[in-house]
Amino acid sequence: MLRYGQFCPVAQAAEIFADRWTPLILRELCFGACTFGGLLSAMPLISRTMLAQRLKELATAEVVAIEPKTRGRGYLYRLSPAGEDFRPMIEMLSVWGQRWVQGRFGPDDLDPALLMYGMRRQIDPLEIPPGRTVIRFEFRGLPKRCRGRGYWWYVIQRPAVDVCLRDPGFDVDAVVRADLAAFTSLSLGYVGLQDALGKGQVAFHGSERAISLLCRLTRLPQLPTLKQFRFAPFPTSDDRLRETEHAVVNA
Repeated sequence: MLRYGQFCPVAQAAEIFADRWTPLILRELCFGACTFGGLLSAMPLISRTMLAQRLKELATAEVVAIEPKTRGRGYLYRLSPAGEDFRPMIEMLSVWGQRWVQGRFGPDDLDPALLMYGMRRQIDPLEIPPGRTVIRFEFRGLPKRCRGRGYWWYVIQRPAVDVCLRDPGFDVDAVVRADLAAFTSLSLGYVGLQDALGKGQVAFHGSERAISLLCRLTRLPQLPTLKQFRFAPFPTSDDRLRETEHAVVNA
């Protein structure tokens, strides 16, 4: 762990937070308990050794809690109460990054898997309508390391959205054909649908209902918009029911 040799609270906090990979590990843990493999998948360029080292350092700093899985081998990694206090910093980094460094990513920063799963976890499960809607994504302009991963499917069906790299075997309601960089910028709000569609960077085919549903669930903006991303798991329907009951009782 990097040491600054200063008693200043900024320096001491930075010793924990500012190490390479640590903010991204905390970003992932903000979404709930993670496995070691899940963290690796979310950060393809980190080595197993580096991830293990960072998790050990965060546990030593009492920022991360490690507990055995209730079933099977391995561990779950969660934010401790001290780690939870880092959540606003992750949110502020997201807002600052969108405002001041948006659009500076290059081809090597693109990854269709991270895009698909990143969009999925911003979808509120309670906004998913009854029935099943299947969207196929056909991406072009993939970096070399992602060749062969240009086709993806969203199976939108309560209680969640499933992400598939292989054809799930259902009838497809709509198809999205897009340049990966352009769709990534669209998902982040750096560009709007009007421009992306007008320039031919993104095209929709199929059911208008399915296309409208996709745009609504993933909040694809018509015009460039500074988006507010959620860095926390969505509460379940039971959690929301308890919140409603608590509000009624205390009204």
